[in-house]
Amino acid sequence: MAKLGLTERDGITQAWFVDDSGLSGGAAAVNSALRYIWWARPFATLYHVPGIKQFERAVYQWVATNRHRLPGGTQACEKETTNEQN
Repeated sequence: MAKLGLTERDGITQAWFVDDSGLSGGAAAVNSALRYIWWARPFATLYHVPGIKQFERAVYQWVATNRHRLPGGTQACEKETTNEQN
């Protein structure tokens, strides 16, 4: 991660994706990854429709903030969420 200019804190606060076009984080990283899954490509193209990007960013942030409350969430998720808010 250090080679990419990311800190450990960066690594726990959001998803990251690296490809030939560069580094992306959060909702943009998820959409970048979707471009490599044949059946998900149409969803990735929606990211560039006006208004969709803002909506996806808001949803991504909500999920990231509440991940400890979602199915599969652990105490570690809650700890990291608490640290993010400090």
